[in-house]
Amino acid sequence: MKKIHLIETIISFLATDNAGDLKGKFHPEEIKIWLNSAFNQSIYNAWLNGKKYSDFSQLDAWSKVHECSIESQTGTDAYAFLPFAPVQLSDGMGIREVSDHADNTNVFAPIEATSNVVFAALEVDTMDTTPTYRLLQNNLNTGAGEESHMLKLERMPTGADAITSIDVMMIVPLDSVDDYDDVSMPVGSEDILIRQVLDLMSKKPAPDIANDNVPQPSIS
Repeated sequence: MKKIHLIETIISFLATDNAGDLKGKFHPEEIKIWLNSAFNQSIYNAWLNGKKYSDFSQLDAWSKVHECSIESQTGTDAYAFLPFAPVQLSDGMGIREVSDHADNTNVFAPIEATSNVVFAALEVDTMDTTPTYRLLQNNLNTGAGEESHMLKLERMPTGADAITSIDVMMIVPLDSVDDYDDVSMPVGSEDILIRQVLDLMSKKPAPDIANDNVPQPSIS
């Protein structure tokens, strides 16, 4: 379903008498904020469930594949700029998979920033040539309109076997999705997400019970 259809469905409901106290109270931009909150909560719940059962494959249904070009390859090192910053989850779970666009069986391995020191000590490079990636802030191209994040790619093949682009399967924050783009989510979860939005919008803030009648010091 496209993002705009989610928004319009909520707006349509809020225009009916079934909306009760919520009827006509929210601007579309406010609805987007509530929708972002509900979407992020759904992603987090999916991550928690995956952690509980040691199976994060359910996050794949919330993901979308983006083709990214290889940039600035020097030797076996290169970069790829991401069109969006992935959803922030523990252990880098916002990025589900990185693979060679021309051969999706050639999957990159995620590594931590400090892993290279350990790998060098263990001489891992002499035994394993699997390409690796790690997520970084974009410190190469800065300024307005530039991508905020990039992947540092290592152990890249060279010569005739060089990789020219990669497929990055990742979960994109809803506020980065254009109104007329499709939202990646599990089949049948649209109604659940909309109900979560309406539930969040219906919750009233806790009453202010603070005593505002604080005596003021007298001025002599």
